[in-house]
Amino acid sequence: MLGISARRVGHSSVTLAALPIVTFLLQFTPLSLIALDELIIVSPHWEGIQYEFGLAFEEHYRSKTGRRVKIRWRNIGGTSTIQKALNAEFDQTGGRTAGIDVFFGGGMDPFEAQLKLGQLVAHTPPEHIFSALPAEVAGASLRDPDNHYFAAALSSFGILENKRVVEKLGLPPVNTWKDLARPELFSWVSSADPRKSGSVHMIYEIILQFYGWEKGWEIILGFSGNVRSFLQTSSAPTKEVSVGDVAYAVTIDINGMTQQAFIGPENLRFFIPRGVSVINGDGIAILKGAPNLDMAREFLNFVLSEKGQRLWMIPRGQPGGPVKFDISRMSVLPQLYEGDLTQLLVPINPFREAESIAFNNSLSSKRWRVIDGLIGNTIIDVHSHLRRAWREIHSLPIELRSELLAEFSAPFATENEINEIATWWGDTVRRGRQNNAWMATAVRRYQHITDKARRLRRDHLAAQPTDRYLVQNTGS
Repeated sequence: MLGISARRVGHSSVTLAALPIVTFLLQFTPLSLIALDELIIVSPHWEGIQYEFGLAFEEHYRSKTGRRVKIRWRNIGGTSTIQKALNAEFDQTGGRTAGIDVFFGGGMDPFEAQLKLGQLVAHTPPEHIFSALPAEVAGASLRDPDNHYFAAALSSFGILENKRVVEKLGLPPVNTWKDLARPELFSWVSSADPRKSGSVHMIYEIILQFYGWEKGWEIILGFSGNVRSFLQTSSAPTKEVSVGDVAYAVTIDINGMTQQAFIGPENLRFFIPRGVSVINGDGIAILKGAPNLDMAREFLNFVLSEKGQRLWMIPRGQPGGPVKFDISRMSVLPQLYEGDLTQLLVPINPFREAESIAFNNSLSSKRWRVIDGLIGNTIIDVHSHLRRAWREIHSLPIELRSELLAEFSAPFATENEINEIATWWGDTVRRGRQNNAWMATAVRRYQHITDKARRLRRDHLAAQPTDRYLVQNTGS
């Protein structure tokens, strides 16, 4: 049988006889059957980023080591969902491991939160990579001082507009966040659930920090009244804009620019509200207890290297660019913005041209989960009540709206109360009670506003019997 006897494989004559056969078999063995190195990554990034970085890293690793690596992407939802899943996995193992190597994408605050829980591993890339990485951009930090996490890309946040829908319906122009609260836009705005999307949570936090607590909630509650429905992923609202189901969506830059490139700038417009947004890092880190630690370090080094960073901005098919998907993200390497920016997918240099608000990352991280709970229980989970109250207010004559608008727009907690609640938010029992209290208060408020608006409208109509009689008899 092919010259292989049943004697021990360690016998020299058998080994020599087997060599030609082993070589022959390897020639015709599918690569998928050869043992692979493995890397496990959890990420909120869309398919295009996963595909391009996965393919490029596999080729880079094979070229460097002569070995193959298989990346297993764990797609479990948006950033907030990922954080909850990681925390649950660490809890189950007594804090030893989540069974995942790398956390890739989702802003910077989630990485700060993971660091505070002791769930990240510090890593310093080789000097030629590390020395090229800036410490900040437009006042925003791009890495942890002890190198537990790094910004792998830059992000900003804005609004995607369907120009054709706006023109056809004669909707008012939107140039900044507060314009989304205009009552004419009822049902023509889309947003993701910030509890499921870290990027959309950032937009709400930007509004609170830029406009201030009172005015910020007035804007958030107002445009929430215009939101058609809160969706489960960060990319879903921009897709609603693309197909014309809504006119506007709040979104991270990548989702907006991707849809604009796909549908065409003559149809869609993505813009960043000037001076009312932030440039923020989009992080990457190695998780504690990474089952493939050396591979995780290799991947982190690759993403932060010039070879990895070029994938964000170079058009597909160009040297050093992606193969299948244009990604349209801002790189963290300043040198990649030198030369003709029109040849890049992101023709803006954030290190020179960015206008960013003074954003408090520490404050945002500290109250992240509390803000999620507040928004969830007073806006999203009671959205039908909120929308009805908003619609009833704006069915009234303008002179009758002010009192109800003031009640509708008032924050459900003061900023100091939220900061205090954040100190005990980890207490499951207290958190549950607070969530229930917020929801009950919100339902009572919206129902009271709805009932009062309807009474005011009836009283207003009843006070004009002569006008009503004339209208009814004009055509007789």
